[in-house]
Amino acid sequence: MPRPHLTTAQKLYQSGNYADAERACRLALKAKPNDMQATRLLGQITRHTGKAQESVLIFQKLGRARPNDIQLLGELGASMAAANHFAHALPLLQRAVKALPKAPKWKVHLARCLLGLFKTNEAITLLEEALAQSPDDPDTLFLLANALLNAARREYAEPHIRAFLAQQPNSVPGRTMLANILEYQGRLDEAIELLDDILGPDRQSVGNPAYDQAVGGLIRCLSVQGNYDEALRVCQPLATQHPSAKLVQAIAPLYLSQKLHDEIRPLLERALATDNLPQPDRASLLFRYAKALEPLKNHDVTFSAYTKANACYPKSFDHTLKQDLYTQLRSVFSKDSIAADPRATLDASNCVFIVGMPRSGTTLVEQIIDAHPSAHGGGELPYLRQTVDALAQLSKTEAPACFEHASPDLLDKGARLYLDQLKAHNPDADRITDKLPHNFELLGLINRMLPGARVIHCRRNPVDTCVSAYCTQLSAWHNYANNLDTLGWTYGQYASLMQHWHEACDLPILDVQYEETVADLETQARRIIEFIDLPWDARCLRFYQTTRAVTTASVDQVRKPIYSTSIARWKRYEPHLTPLLDALKDAGVDLESN
Repeated sequence: MPRPHLTTAQKLYQSGNYADAERACRLALKAKPNDMQATRLLGQITRHTGKAQESVLIFQKLGRARPNDIQLLGELGASMAAANHFAHALPLLQRAVKALPKAPKWKVHLARCLLGLFKTNEAITLLEEALAQSPDDPDTLFLLANALLNAARREYAEPHIRAFLAQQPNSVPGRTMLANILEYQGRLDEAIELLDDILGPDRQSVGNPAYDQAVGGLIRCLSVQGNYDEALRVCQPLATQHPSAKLVQAIAPLYLSQKLHDEIRPLLERALATDNLPQPDRASLLFRYAKALEPLKNHDVTFSAYTKANACYPKSFDHTLKQDLYTQLRSVFSKDSIAADPRATLDASNCVFIVGMPRSGTTLVEQIIDAHPSAHGGGELPYLRQTVDALAQLSKTEAPACFEHASPDLLDKGARLYLDQLKAHNPDADRITDKLPHNFELLGLINRMLPGARVIHCRRNPVDTCVSAYCTQLSAWHNYANNLDTLGWTYGQYASLMQHWHEACDLPILDVQYEETVADLETQARRIIEFIDLPWDARCLRFYQTTRAVTTASVDQVRKPIYSTSIARWKRYEPHLTPLLDALKDAGVDLESN
């Protein structure tokens, strides 16, 4: 007997038109209430239409009728993940993947669950396996783009989301994802044009979660451009309409940067009271809420909010992995090996690496350099890490071991790969900066692969550096920063490795102390410009007049004149910092060092 509503629902579901698919599917079930096929389809559809809890109930019911059906077990896990019950979903989806390894959709659902648990790299590996099995699957393409964006691998994310949009060109989440990727690549005009097109002139679709993300992206892009007045015009009407938790996340940074603390606090409190809030969203809201509490000067309450924000992240930091890496780096790039081993032959004198722990003043140094007419600030670039991965694959040996006695030919290939990508940022600039802070781990490689490159090492009081990192929502890559013990231990490892580089490398390295730059900007700015071998230009003192797009955690600071309020900030939280202070002392770090 023909079932036109069910056939229609299936076609609409396959095309990504979930709202119409749901209506058709419910009509099919109205005609035949116990239809197994239609019930299962409704469970799948409701995962996509914001009704994940209903989807969970559907698959629990179906599972009770067929307890040995591994497909239904996987469907239940997928629905639990969609409902943000990641811990419950994980074992169900792992069982489905193990039992059905040739079915890529279970890998996609498991990857979605892993992303919810902040296990981004594991998710990317699974999604790449799934894509190899089913190269055109839209769900895989979309989720892989999202995972790569979260992992700051934006150039790799773009082709996947464009392949997704080739199949579903009107997808609001897909187009918003592309706008996010363009934003993080610094292509703000393209991103804003796309977001304006998604939203239309009247913004009437706001309230729908997909459109809320687009509004959030528009507010963020305008803020990054420094166009705060226009950003406020977009978001202030929305703030009175009981915005979703996602939209509050987007509004909050703008309100905080404009010191509208009293206005944003109630919005954040209401958003934090949302039922079943995903942990990544809760963490983001709590970081913003803590920042909104700071002007009240109740430091115990404020630090408690920061602690709750960091507690949202799983304790996934691996001390042994980090220590083993740094031991290998010291071995492969020892003082003797750096002096004796061959080097690349290409000229890298246009490269300026700005390194240090996060929150140590790297953005300030880059802004000073970028203000010079002969220099360009490249931002936090992934190219050196990508080059390391490419050379490791080429040599069929893991890094850093692949660089032990590496030939000039291999090093030249790496240098060409890195320099071509760097130069594309601004072909006419005499100096281009790369300010990915953790490039401090790769100074031995820079010494051998990029002759002529210069390194500026940013330093700041160690306790202020660590507290600032703890009170900032960094990417999941910095998982050491979510715990005071591991944060202090990691700082000690960094300080020890930098001491090794100073002793082992003949690479030009300039130490720049944040506190000294704040106290005497001109003297330190002149040191910096002289070090990179450019003539002095007074515009470097007016770095805050930039029109440059900045997408790091320091986005608001770059447009402010230099200020000293962040010096000795840690003392206001001192009663809560015993684990951090003890870890720093155990690592031999001088707590008062500047």
